Amino acid sequence: MHAIAYVSSAAWILKNRDLEFIVSESRGLNTLSGVTGVLLYCDGNFMQYLEGTKEAVCETYARIRKSSQHYQISELMNQPIEEREFGDWTLAFSRTGPADFLAIAAARWRGSAQTGPGAEMVKAFWADSRCQAA
Repeated sequence: MHAIAYVSSAAWILKNRDLEFIVSESRGLNTLSGVTGVLLYCDGNFMQYLEGTKEAVCETYARIRKSSQHYQISELMNQPIEEREFGDWTLAFSRTGPADFLAIAAARWRGSAQTGPGAEMVKAFWADSRCQAA
């Protein structure tokens, strides 16, 4: 298994329908490629964590990097992982507040284990988001 995490800025102001389209399209493509993960959005910025086979994740990331929907892509992590963290989610999606987004994006992501601070913060945020939505 392999994972890549990155942050980027939207190329234009996104309306709800724009975000819904991006999420829907991404879920379909992730289903086809076997990629899972989470996408966070805050005030025109994205943070995405992708996981799957190395080939599928790298192909997905290459497609994402070519997209005109965002710019200033900054890679946070690109490394092997032991197992999926979001195996049930072709693309979990949540809006975040600025403080949560900045904390997650600024956390240490690179390292030898997938349980680094960045990955742990995304997992905790997603678990919290799901509890609040229930």
